[in-house]
Amino acid sequence: MKRKSRGQALVEFALVFPLIMSFLFGTIEFGFLTYSWSQANYAARRGAEQASSGPPIRARTPEQYITDNDDDCVKAIRGAALRTTVGLQPGYVKISYHLSANDTTIRQDNAWPTIYRRAGFIIQVQIRYFYEPLTPVGDVFLDNVEIDATSRRTIVRYDFSSIDPLSVCR
Repeated sequence: MKRKSRGQALVEFALVFPLIMSFLFGTIEFGFLTYSWSQANYAARRGAEQASSGPPIRARTPEQYITDNDDDCVKAIRGAALRTTVGLQPGYVKISYHLSANDTTIRQDNAWPTIYRRAGFIIQVQIRYFYEPLTPVGDVFLDNVEIDATSRRTIVRYDFSSIDPLSVCR
């Protein structure tokens, strides 16, 4: 009789073990997904805080305008967001401007004059983060998950570049 119960225990273990491991991996994956979502939101919030407290740039003529990637203000905003999240690429940080809190029209500050970087306007930082699963269970159920996080702030600081020569945004 003893030999039969030993075989029964092995069969029961073989049936229950995959369920226990799936539950364990699912718990780990859900925790990491929650962490990634939280980090993406934190990165958007940090970028928006940097954007709202930094001085807006002055309008430039077309000859003086430098590209978005070379702009010191944009570098500072992206840097604040990138420092908080591992694996976030600079191209996944989008910065746009809005005239009011209810305004849904996205205005990129890539044309002359740069009228949208003014105190009182709304700046929005959007983060696109691609989640990479940790476990085999995550590969099956959570493949190609994209996390979008957005934060909006009012630009509150005026142009102090004439007063502060070390100001990042000129």
